[in-house]
Amino acid sequence: MLICNCQEKVFYRSSRWVARGVELVVYATMVFVVLATITGCVAPAQRARQLAQQHGLAPVLLQGKRFQHHGFAAIRGERDLLVLFIEGDGSPWIAGGRRIAADPTPRVPLALGLAAATEGSVLYLGRPCYMERVMPPECSQDSWTAQRYSEGVVASMSAAASAFVTAHHFEHVLLVGYSGGGTIAALMARDLPGVIGLVSVAGNLDPDKWSQLHGYLPLEGSRNPALEPPLPASLPQWYLVGQRDTNVPATATTRYMVRVAPGRVWSYPRFDHACCWVAEWPAIFARVMAEVRSPTVLTAPAASKAPNN
Repeated sequence: MLICNCQEKVFYRSSRWVARGVELVVYATMVFVVLATITGCVAPAQRARQLAQQHGLAPVLLQGKRFQHHGFAAIRGERDLLVLFIEGDGSPWIAGGRRIAADPTPRVPLALGLAAATEGSVLYLGRPCYMERVMPPECSQDSWTAQRYSEGVVASMSAAASAFVTAHHFEHVLLVGYSGGGTIAALMARDLPGVIGLVSVAGNLDPDKWSQLHGYLPLEGSRNPALEPPLPASLPQWYLVGQRDTNVPATATTRYMVRVAPGRVWSYPRFDHACCWVAEWPAIFARVMAEVRSPTVLTAPAASKAPNN
């Protein structure tokens, strides 16, 4: 069954991004497939496949602990490092939050855009019940609503990631999570073998506070990174935040960020929740990789500012 989500929010986001004059090929492709949705009602999963294919990412299907996970991957060069991307929450609710969506797959897969713009080996690991043509029996609406950060979801994501890493003999993994994907990445980082760093992009790192700020129902059954022990200081971490982000504003992550060294928070004055992460990702990623390759930089106590943003 084809599930279409042709909604005004899609046009708002695409036109907003176009207005910023972004010229990256990845960005242009994302705008194209979003406009295709408006005019032809392309299913979100099909849109993701189009974007991945146009940037050399092949579809993969990985078995997790409980769920199966659709994704896209490219293996390039040496297998010392895999960059693993986790998408945001997508569209768990529709009709202004009055109805649970039949398909939570994001209409604008921003983390997939980041993966497409990344050099080297990448895995875009889909969340449980996302990008499905027909929902498997293990999928329930709780999987993408109240329990979207639950232990079962995190364990399944970790198992699927571990299977891919093992099968392709990668030595190290750099986790990159966008929005709600940042929540899951933070929860995976402690136990996933081979992790050498965590990058949170506009991450929702305190879901309880975030729900409270927006007046949403609490995510009962989900884990909350802000209420769990801090990640080890020995694990390199980068928290990228947009100063114009009204979806996950600074007030939503205070409990988590007070435990993070100032130099690990990179703040971008002109960025919001969507703009301008894909456009600026190549430069941001190069900066992260420079620190990955130079561990001594990670111990610097000084606060780090985003350059020229």
